Amino acid sequence: MDVEHSERLLEGFLHTAQQRGEASVARARLVACLAFMAMHLPLRAHLLTVGDLKSWLMIGGLTIGIGFSLLGLRWSAAGTVTQRRLDLSVAIDALVVYVTLGAGVVWPHASYVGVVREPELAIVYLAIVGAGIRLSRRGALFAALLHGVGLVVLVTMDELHNPQRLIYTAMELVFVAAFFAVAAMIGHSVATRTRALVLQGAHAAVLAERARQRLGVYVSEEVASTAMDSSELALGGSNKKAAVLFSDLRGFTRYAEGLTPERLVEELNAYLHDMVAEIRAEGGVVDKYIGDAIMAVFGVPSGRPDDAARALRAADRMRVALIRHNSDREARGLPPLAHGVGVHYGPMVAGNIGTSERMQYTVIGDAVNLASRLESATKDTHVELLVSDTAVQAALAAGVPLPALKVHGTIAVRGHAEVLVHTLA
Repeated sequence: MDVEHSERLLEGFLHTAQQRGEASVARARLVACLAFMAMHLPLRAHLLTVGDLKSWLMIGGLTIGIGFSLLGLRWSAAGTVTQRRLDLSVAIDALVVYVTLGAGVVWPHASYVGVVREPELAIVYLAIVGAGIRLSRRGALFAALLHGVGLVVLVTMDELHNPQRLIYTAMELVFVAAFFAVAAMIGHSVATRTRALVLQGAHAAVLAERARQRLGVYVSEEVASTAMDSSELALGGSNKKAAVLFSDLRGFTRYAEGLTPERLVEELNAYLHDMVAEIRAEGGVVDKYIGDAIMAVFGVPSGRPDDAARALRAADRMRVALIRHNSDREARGLPPLAHGVGVHYGPMVAGNIGTSERMQYTVIGDAVNLASRLESATKDTHVELLVSDTAVQAALAAGVPLPALKVHGTIAVRGHAEVLVHTLA
């Protein structure tokens, strides 16, 4: 996994977290505005009809809050919440709060004794803390600035409009300032710490994905995913029915004796790269490399109805790929390569083999051995591919397209009396 891809994953995690944070704030604002609307609208319905400015300001502010909350939820669902929209959301919070509180200051109720003693003032502190849920430090600071200015304006308006009603003391103003400072610090801390936790979680996910990919280079992506998803790794296996493909280069060991180690690895890797691409194209899993030989399994860890057919098609694709590969070698002045392939389908045991300190996920059983012996038999039969009749019948039963095959005859295989085999037509 490259650095650019890792950075995109981290940005994606943070982006998703910010969308969810804005959605949470939008829901809270929506519930609060609906609650206040339900409380005030019945009482002010008549006042609205006669043009009472206080009622229009309060109901208008709550309506804006409800509308913007629904818009914010839509943005969050679409994943289109940007920094500018976060800042706008903070400003809407402040607008709703101070239009509502400001209306109460300019047109106070009968028992009004000052905004400092109004229970609704707690909404200011909640709005400041809530700004941090958006995971934007800039948004948290912007919220503190807006609400700081808003509180100063409210207290100033109170002193100008209601001097005869005010009974709060200077010490209460100090407490308001202290609560405001605490709320601002909490809001900024929530944004900073939660953002850091999200990034730590994202970084851990990136490392896990990188480990899975690198592990997949050694064992196969399918086996790596199974191992990473398992709560624990234990020795043992289970019975499976799958197809096994063995391939081996002919005469490569003798040819390699005249190559430098670097050249040997380069040529072998080029061949393996082309062959494995065809195996994977048919859904096969490379179990292991044995020198210049390949062992691939179709149906492990997860089986499919056409595993045998996939193995046969992979063998035919490898034949075509080898022709292309040899054309490239010829253009470079290199001799052509030849390989033998054996395929069998049958029951086997798949699981973790070895010790608790060093284990390998692989398949074992007579079906595996037979596939290997069929590959070895291609040397004596002078054909490129030998497929057991069992594998052919299983492939035909799947009812999917197959390469053209013909019966080669019966051959003696160690551990078996005689085996009916097919080869490419």
